[in-house]
Amino acid sequence: MAVFKRKSGGADLTMSKKEQPSVFTIQAHTNPSYQPDVTETSSDSSGIASIEDSENGIHPASDPKPSSPAAAASPTLKKSINLLHCTAIMVAVTGHSSVFISPGSILGSTGSIGASLIVWLVGGLINMGLALCFAELGTMFPHAGGPYAYVLNTFGPLPGFLIMYGYVVLIAGPFWAFLAYTAALYIVKPVFPDCETETVELGVKLLAGWIMISMVALNCTFMKFVTKVQTLLSSTKILALLIIVSGGIAMLAQGKQDNFENVFEGTSEEPGEFAVSIFYAIFSYGGWQVMTSLTEEVKNPGRDLPLSVYITFFIVIIKYILTNVAYFTLISPAEMLQSKAVALLFTERLYGPIAPLISVFVATTSIGALNASIMGHSRLLFAGARVGHMPTIFGMIHPKFRTPWPAIIVLLAWGLIMLYTGGLTTMMVFISLFSTIMGIAVIMSLLYLRIKKPEEERPYKTMLFVPIIQLIVNLAVLVLAIYQRPHQMGIGLAILFAGIPIYWFGVLWKNKPSEFTELVEGVTILLQKILVLVKAS
Repeated sequence: MAVFKRKSGGADLTMSKKEQPSVFTIQAHTNPSYQPDVTETSSDSSGIASIEDSENGIHPASDPKPSSPAAAASPTLKKSINLLHCTAIMVAVTGHSSVFISPGSILGSTGSIGASLIVWLVGGLINMGLALCFAELGTMFPHAGGPYAYVLNTFGPLPGFLIMYGYVVLIAGPFWAFLAYTAALYIVKPVFPDCETETVELGVKLLAGWIMISMVALNCTFMKFVTKVQTLLSSTKILALLIIVSGGIAMLAQGKQDNFENVFEGTSEEPGEFAVSIFYAIFSYGGWQVMTSLTEEVKNPGRDLPLSVYITFFIVIIKYILTNVAYFTLISPAEMLQSKAVALLFTERLYGPIAPLISVFVATTSIGALNASIMGHSRLLFAGARVGHMPTIFGMIHPKFRTPWPAIIVLLAWGLIMLYTGGLTTMMVFISLFSTIMGIAVIMSLLYLRIKKPEEERPYKTMLFVPIIQLIVNLAVLVLAIYQRPHQMGIGLAILFAGIPIYWFGVLWKNKPSEFTELVEGVTILLQKILVLVKAS
């Protein structure tokens, strides 16, 4: 029983909170005794939770019989995301900055311009169908955690844990590193356009680390600010794409069509290569999953989630295909395969003076996607801690800013490790592999619930053929990709299934040595005191 004391109008009030132990716990003492004092305020722009006496079971000390044994409500995540914010976050993070840096990966697997453009279309439609499936489950389970919450509620703790573990290890860390690296690359490239030395590469990574740390600091302390700024960051992506597409249209009008004479020449005849190209397309349109992890903070998820999916993919698919067409007006396939900064190369050839502007736009686009990822990915760890699948400390938030500081900080550490040790291609493969596996798990959850719980309330219900087609396509892509790239895919699968012994050690093993549990509890309480954290409801 944790006791909070506060003063209201000069009278001492006592607030009691009965801790509810989790069914699945990763440590012996999931509810440390330490809780920092919480000062009563009204809900205002500072973000501090308002505490109402009658609603939260707060009773004057003189009242010997509290009217309710229920615990006082802990601070909760704030519902601050509307349809505009929802769409802005999704536009920023869907496809993130991949179209500016990695279209050569799809071209390399398909072998021709025409086939690559088809894959860009197919990849966009696959992602949109998956997003609609996620949206249906998101409105059924409007809680932080997204796909983790869906699979956990449908298939139980072990599958749910593997989704959360895989998301954190194979998506969150590599994705943060990829976005920060892209932002830094487009800041540095205009200054050192023809320099490819190791010193410059180290400088890019150091700048990327600083960008990542800065965005984490903002997300920890100024949540209302970063949700508003997200709209501005999203607009820079649209502006950059409009400049590129407009330039491409102008070049086509001037007869720059040499690369389109035999668009299917050199097309790969290997089904596995097309599966790998779709894998890259899944990555290139990926990131939208972040929004489903923020459902708990969306004001009207039943309307805003599916509507933002339709708006986002309509915008992004058209712009990405047109952007690739624009690239090929001035860049040959061979040059695209070799370039790390395709958008910068295109604008330098289109009109040199605007190249720095495009670089700035691409950098802010990547920062916007990173910002949205920090908001969304951290909520997965937060959700896992609330049911005992992660250490209790990750389920705590700062009572004033109401953001999950520990979850954000640990993902920052993993992102920095990936930044300084991983390669771009490896990151893309891991992200694509787990995104496909996670999509299959979520689709199976949706179909299972449709059969077993048809009467369950569904604020949004997607058409049945969508999940069926998605399941078939994703299974085929996964099998072919594993067949084509067994070594890379095998490493990714091994990392994913390493979560099983971690689950046994952290969750199933109840009788851990007392020295271990005391150490974990002591560290948890120490971190609570240092960071001023409370458990969220």
